[in-house]
Amino acid sequence: MSLQPPRGTRDFMPADMIRRQYIFQTVKNVFENFGFNPLETPAFESWSILSKKGGAGEEVKDEIYYFKDKSDRELGLRFDLTAPMSRVVAANPQLPKPFKRYQIGRVWRYDRPQAGRFREFWQADVDILGSSKMDADVECLVVAVKSLEALGFKNFIIRINNRKILDSMIKKVGINNSFEVFRSLDKLEKIGEKGVTKELISKGVSKKEVNSLMDMIKMKGSASDMLKKGRKMLKSDGFEELDQVVSLSKQYGIDKYIVVDFSLVRGLDYYTGPVFEVFVKEFENIGSITAGGRYDNLVKNYGGRDTPAVGISLGIERIYEIMSSKKMFKLPSINTQLFVVAVNDAVRNDVIKICQKLRDAGVNTELDLSGRNFKKQLEYADALGISYVLIVGEKELKSKKFPLKDMKKREQKELTLDQIVKKF
Repeated sequence: MSLQPPRGTRDFMPADMIRRQYIFQTVKNVFENFGFNPLETPAFESWSILSKKGGAGEEVKDEIYYFKDKSDRELGLRFDLTAPMSRVVAANPQLPKPFKRYQIGRVWRYDRPQAGRFREFWQADVDILGSSKMDADVECLVVAVKSLEALGFKNFIIRINNRKILDSMIKKVGINNSFEVFRSLDKLEKIGEKGVTKELISKGVSKKEVNSLMDMIKMKGSASDMLKKGRKMLKSDGFEELDQVVSLSKQYGIDKYIVVDFSLVRGLDYYTGPVFEVFVKEFENIGSITAGGRYDNLVKNYGGRDTPAVGISLGIERIYEIMSSKKMFKLPSINTQLFVVAVNDAVRNDVIKICQKLRDAGVNTELDLSGRNFKKQLEYADALGISYVLIVGEKELKSKKFPLKDMKKREQKELTLDQIVKKF
């Protein structure tokens, strides 16, 4: 029997979870600041929802954890938070629009584990349903930027493109099956231009068609230059939408992060308009840390009303890895602020009363639960990494002044309980 977690999953010890909860709380505060409200959906969904044509696409469908329950119902673990949310909106047409929701939760994909990629991972999503205006797309981008800035990120870029532009490029070249081409183009960063070319040719695309397509998507430049060059090449409503995104981004002050990139695809089949990915410049090798786009047909695809929609997802695992490697966390390794030490057994009841007073005042407080002696209590608090220890003995109870020991500096001061509460 192995005591290790299943491949592609991890255990998170308390110090790790304090950091992760900091990320969750930070982005949650930003989401709510923009008027997004929480939604929760089940970890597993009906297989018919997860495998629906026009949803994730065949490649992601192959990665879904599929199973049958004891009543032989076909089910699967959710592969993202967007599909379940779209099902909810389809089932509740009375929801006021635009419907703005956020969700922070686990998702699962049977993928090959590697740096920044796991089989069980967390996403933090915001979505706006019911608005076809590019204002909604830009608000999602602004929320992502503000979330990353709140976490301490500075050196990142937002790559944007539009599926409509990609569609026009593919049609101009003369290729018919756009979804198959999208899936191959989405692998550019993983397998490179040669790998994508080989894969497209194996799917029946001619070498000439592949070369023409590559010439178009490889163009680089500023947002204004790229849109001008794109319009000279072909006609597409996507250029007008990207124009609006760039223009609105200037009003929000996030245009400095934006780069128009015609090679950006996003692998999921449900995208219909603008798509975007955020990369940290020093860590582009691990992939995007935030991504999303417009998916105007997904709610309708699940049997709901015609509902335009756009959303963006923060990849918690990659954000966590980068923040850890760059030492961006300035957090304690434990939530306990204060450990109250009983000098002897005679004062243990008084220690309980003092702990209750401190906890009622909002101070995260621990006490000995194992009957340890004075020295062992200090050693235990030190081993846990608790920063402060409060010493309680008969003399201290009489004077109502208690030694507060700083375990890092190895210094102590005598304070009253009121002064201790004030300090924390």
